[in-house]
Amino acid sequence: MPSVQCPACGERAFARSTTGKVTPLYREIYYHCRDAVHCGSIFVVAMETLRATVASRVPAPMIALPMTSWRHADNDRAANDDGPPTEPIADAMTS
Repeated sequence: MPSVQCPACGERAFARSTTGKVTPLYREIYYHCRDAVHCGSIFVVAMETLRATVASRVPAPMIALPMTSWRHADNDRAANDDGPPTEPIADAMTS
């Protein structure tokens, strides 16, 4: 489960239980604040599947996720990488 902060005190919280799947794309997770002595907050976090970036090879017939096209970040290439990627040299891969 993802780590989250307690909305009351800012301490880390841990997932304690879940309601299970409310729907195939949505579930609720109960989190407890790690500072049980001073805060003691228990709160619910919603987790929802929003979209797919790569289509499934075995799609569920009743679920239609919107597709998001992959986009590269502005900084995903090294500063000295001015040209397109080159093909690996076969000799270098076998040695």
